[in-house]
Amino acid sequence: MMELKQVILGFLEWKPLTGYELKSLFSTLDFLPWSGNNNQIYTSLIELERVGLVEKRTIQQEKLPAQKRYHTTEAGRTRLKEALLQPSEAPAIRNDFLLRLAWAQCLSASEIEGIIDEYRLRVEAELSICQERTRRGQAAQYRSKREAYVWGMLQRNREMVLETELNWLAQLRSGLAKGKKEGKQ
Repeated sequence: MMELKQVILGFLEWKPLTGYELKSLFSTLDFLPWSGNNNQIYTSLIELERVGLVEKRTIQQEKLPAQKRYHTTEAGRTRLKEALLQPSEAPAIRNDFLLRLAWAQCLSASEIEGIIDEYRLRVEAELSICQERTRRGQAAQYRSKREAYVWGMLQRNREMVLETELNWLAQLRSGLAKGKKEGKQ
């Protein structure tokens, strides 16, 4: 799995950014496994600068504090490329809901229906958020058509995962209802 510092290098290769702008990007992208809290981002930026993978340019602003904008160095671009060429892991399929469902035999049928419905609502809400982000992201500035396509597909991947989860939940609910009707529960 790519490390946080490598992901930061990727963002900074895209364009020079401040720590605040990085934090904002981390909070809006669903496929990142980090929250991108200030401590993670600023500690990583300091370390990346210390080892010569990024450089900082301080920009003075009127009536505002100086802005520290980071960009990759040649060594940073080389390190990023090395990270990108490493083999990827298979998708992680860890899900708290699946754990709850695994031991749901001790719950009544209505309690199981309740946890399924609650989870479905969460998945639907997350899908709505993803779809809104896709809509807003269509106006983003990309360096090429290929980059725009890839970023659109990254967002579509998350949407498709959520849509598949909703379809699976419908099958689960239907199968449980059928078993209930046949007296198998």
